[in-house]
Amino acid sequence: MKVSSEQQPKREAVLNVELDEEDVEPYLQQAYQQIVRRANIPGFRKGKAPRRIIEQMFGREYLLNEALDSMVQEVTSKAVEAENLELGGIPSVSIEALDPPKFKATVPLMPEVNLGKYTSVRVPRPKATVDKKRVDDVLTQMSQEMGVWQPMKGPVKMDDLINLTVIGWIDEEGEQREVIRSEDADYIPRPNTRFPVPDFDDSLVGLPQKKLSKFTIDVPADFENVDFAGKTAQFEATVHEVKRKEPPKLDDEFAKGVGDGYASIAELRKRVMDDLQTQEERNADAAHQEETLTKVVEGATVDVSPLIVEHEVEHYIEDQEENIKAGRVTLQEYQQYLSWQGMSPEEVRDEARPKVEERLKRAHVLKEVTRQQKFAVTEADIQAEIEMMTADAGDEADQLRALFQEEERRESLGRILLNRKALGHLTDIATKTAGAKAKPTAKAAMPKANATASSKKKPGGN
Repeated sequence: MKVSSEQQPKREAVLNVELDEEDVEPYLQQAYQQIVRRANIPGFRKGKAPRRIIEQMFGREYLLNEALDSMVQEVTSKAVEAENLELGGIPSVSIEALDPPKFKATVPLMPEVNLGKYTSVRVPRPKATVDKKRVDDVLTQMSQEMGVWQPMKGPVKMDDLINLTVIGWIDEEGEQREVIRSEDADYIPRPNTRFPVPDFDDSLVGLPQKKLSKFTIDVPADFENVDFAGKTAQFEATVHEVKRKEPPKLDDEFAKGVGDGYASIAELRKRVMDDLQTQEERNADAAHQEETLTKVVEGATVDVSPLIVEHEVEHYIEDQEENIKAGRVTLQEYQQYLSWQGMSPEEVRDEARPKVEERLKRAHVLKEVTRQQKFAVTEADIQAEIEMMTADAGDEADQLRALFQEEERRESLGRILLNRKALGHLTDIATKTAGAKAKPTAKAAMPKANATASSKKKPGGN
C-alpha cells in the first residue's frame, strides 16, 4: 500500500492511497464469501461454488465493487493511523481507479482551539432576589387553579371557560377557505395565542351570550401559516355559556389544602418564598454561565474542518425534523421549521450552518478547557448523578436507572458532567474566585423542571 499525505488549510489532510494485489486480496476473498452465500450457481449447492466460478460468472470488477466500501473504510483508517493524523470526523473519499484501487481521502482533523485570554474574562453574577409581589402572584395563581368554575352572566372575559360554536374562513377567488369550524366546543381564551390566527382569542373577549356575533381579523403578513398570512379572516361565533373560576380566599384554611397541607398561610408563604429563591439562584447561575461562556467563546479561535461542519449541519436538520414529529420543539424552533418548507435543501443548510458553527465552537472551547485542566469523570461520579436524578422520581426511579445502564447514555451523562466542571471553572475565574471549590449551583446548566403549583403540587413553581 502506498500512502502520501498533504496538509490542507481548515484542519484537513488529503491522503492519496494506492493498493496492490496483496492489499486487495483479503477484501476480494470477503466479497466472494458474501456473494457465494446468496448466489444460485447451477451445479453447486448455495455457498459451495469455488471462487474461480464466481469470478467467471460475475467478473473481478463485480467482486471489487462488492469489497469497495469495507476496503476503503478499513484502509483509510490504517492510513490515518500510519500518518499519525488526529481524526476529527468522517473522511470524504473519492475513487480515482478501481483496479488496482486508487482513491483520495480528505480527512477532517481534530479542531484546533486557542482560548485566547480567557482568564481575564470577568462577568459579575446577577443577584437572585424575590420580592413580595412574586410570592403574591404565585399564591394568587394557586388560588385560581383551586377555584371552581361557576356559570356567569354577561360578556366573555379573558381566561373564562366558554362553550361556543364558531366558523371562520378566508375568501379566495370567490371560494371560502375554512380556518376553523367547531360546534358546542369548550374553550378558554388566553392572551397572546396564535391559533387559528393571531388576535382570535382577543376578539372573543366582550362577545355576548346567546347571540350570533361576527368579526374579522387581518392576519399579519409574517404569520407562520402561509395559507392565511396577509389575508382577512372572517368569523361567526355564538357563545352558549360562560363560566368563571371563583378562587378561594388566601387564608389558613386554603393553606391546609395545598400539597400535604400547611398549618397557616404564613407557613405556605414562606415555603413559596424559599422555592422561588432556590429557582432564582438556579436562574442566576445559568445566566452567569451563559454570559461567561459567550464572552470566552468570543475571545477564542476555533479552526474546524468544513467536513465536520457539514456533517453536523445534516445531523442538526435531521434532529430538528425528528423533534418536530415527536413534538419536542419550542415555538421558535417550530417557526424555523415552517420557514424551511419554502426553501431548497441547500438554502435550509445555509440557514442552519451559522447555528451549527456556533454550537461547535462552544463545544470545543469547553473541551479544550477540560483538556487543559485535566478534568475527569469517574464511574462513581456518573452513578452519583444518576442517584440524584432518580431521588425524586418515585415509582419511575428504577425505570430511569435502567435507562442509564446503557453505555451510550452513561457516556453522554459523563460528557455533561465534564461540561459542568469546565463551566464551573470558567465562572469561578469570571467572578475572580479561580481555584476555589466549584459551587454546586453549577448544576444550573441542567436544571430540573419546576411544575406550576396547584392543589396537588408543592408551591413555588413559576
